[in-house]
Amino acid sequence: MTGVRAALLIQAAALSVAPAALLLALGMPIASARALSPLSFAVVVAVALLGSFLLATALLFRAVGRPLVRLLEAAKRLERAAELPMLGPPEDAGGGLSRAAIAFERTAAALEEERARLRQKIVELERANLELASARQKLLRSERLAAVGLLAAGVAHEIGNPLGAITGYAELAQERLAAGATAEAKDFLSRIAADARRIDAIVRDLLDLSRPERVELGAVAVPPVVFDALATARAQERFGGVLVEVDLAKDLPLVRADARRLSQVLLNVLLNAADAMGGQGRIRIEARALRGEVELAVADEGPGIPAEDLPRIFDPFFTTKSPGQGTGLGLSVCHALMEAFGGTISAESGKPRGAVFRLTLKAGL
Repeated sequence: MTGVRAALLIQAAALSVAPAALLLALGMPIASARALSPLSFAVVVAVALLGSFLLATALLFRAVGRPLVRLLEAAKRLERAAELPMLGPPEDAGGGLSRAAIAFERTAAALEEERARLRQKIVELERANLELASARQKLLRSERLAAVGLLAAGVAHEIGNPLGAITGYAELAQERLAAGATAEAKDFLSRIAADARRIDAIVRDLLDLSRPERVELGAVAVPPVVFDALATARAQERFGGVLVEVDLAKDLPLVRADARRLSQVLLNVLLNAADAMGGQGRIRIEARALRGEVELAVADEGPGIPAEDLPRIFDPFFTTKSPGQGTGLGLSVCHALMEAFGGTISAESGKPRGAVFRLTLKAGL
């Protein structure tokens, strides 16, 4: 900013000449009349010239210099922020206000160019967003087709096995009946009935998964649902050697759910836990209120869920049970029901062993 100060000093000197010239014009007649000696007259003129110069300098620096310096500094900051080559003459061209005008004109041109670049970027981003949306739709369609393929393969496998068994047992039963071996034929017929019931269960679970029964959402108290599901589970033979600990927090809020269907979800989780422990062990049920939600946790002492199986635990037809021990649809149905409630269900490995299933439900309606 040295150039600005120098320009102001020159202007102050130019302004101070006028009062000195006026004083000189008025003082010449006085000096010629010998009212003042030439030395005294020269001193008066010099003092007037110096005073005028100092006054003009002070006024210019206060009223013009400081604001002008701030303007130039602001212009330079804008130039640096724009990060663009500045247009117009170099910054040293001209002086004072002209330099400030040049700086701001250059900055305005740079900002206009930056706005044009931003508009272009916005157009490019909008185009990229459209392409991403299109790619996402294609990916979703591919995922749906893949899911349908997996479901079809699962259905073919799960239904194909009992259908093959039914065909074989039917042929054997015909042979035994023709040979008069009715006892063996009856055994084969009972096996046919069992496999037919298995197919029926698979079809019903598939219907629940693809077109679940309408849920009647309302305000549901958690403790009665827990004890209802527990009573149903204890009636099962495979639950006979299972000890259950229940720890429900006091004053649990009502949750948004269908009581009957929520009991179905909890029963499925309890029976899976009993199967995982081989019908012997301990299950712990806990319920806590957490930030507008209620979380139900069911922990068992079984072998747990391998880390590689956790992402697939709710997939249709995925099961860790032995062949013929489950359809692999129970947890998928539970997942669909929890989503219908507006809640979630998740699984994790327990500590130090076992598995933990967490059911999260929204409090109130």
